[in-house]
Amino acid sequence: MHYSEYMTTMQRDDPSLSPAQFIAAYDRGIDDLHSAVAGMSQEDVVARPIAGKWSTLEVVCHLAGTEIYFTDRIERTIALEHPTLIGVDERPYPERLQYQAFSLGEELSLFTALRRHVVRILRLQPEEAWQRTAVHSETGEVSLRQLVLQAIRHVRHHIWFIAEKREALASRSPGLADQAVWYNRRWP
Repeated sequence: MHYSEYMTTMQRDDPSLSPAQFIAAYDRGIDDLHSAVAGMSQEDVVARPIAGKWSTLEVVCHLAGTEIYFTDRIERTIALEHPTLIGVDERPYPERLQYQAFSLGEELSLFTALRRHVVRILRLQPEEAWQRTAVHSETGEVSLRQLVLQAIRHVRHHIWFIAEKREALASRSPGLADQAVWYNRRWP
């Protein structure tokens, strides 16, 4: 899938969902991410069991880092009139920032704090705020609804990769295999 197709999918609106459903799904991402890494050893978290793919720690660092962008984008879309949102190339971050040396616990705490902060803000918004828009430098006009959906889908997208790593590590840690199967069933 090309980047533009990926972004179109991630930002696609779902008019059947209410603001309360958006907020609940966004908030649920905290527990989903914590559950995805539960029971993994430090060795498992930094392992790269699939050639050419990030470790679980790098995935979690990526999620925490991009949550900073999502928080900023959501806040600016609510607070400002049609702000410009700058796209980000995620590829150089893991190596240049040395994600493998980061603390899983600290990254989970950062992700959690940012999500809770945004949940509080979203709960305070009137219905009409969900129609506010911004201009993304790569994809054009996006609504608050689309930004929140993108953040929800982004976590779900990466939880698949964590489950994939758990499966690949299952031969070393048999208990991880059962959890990997559960995640694959949970994220159809």
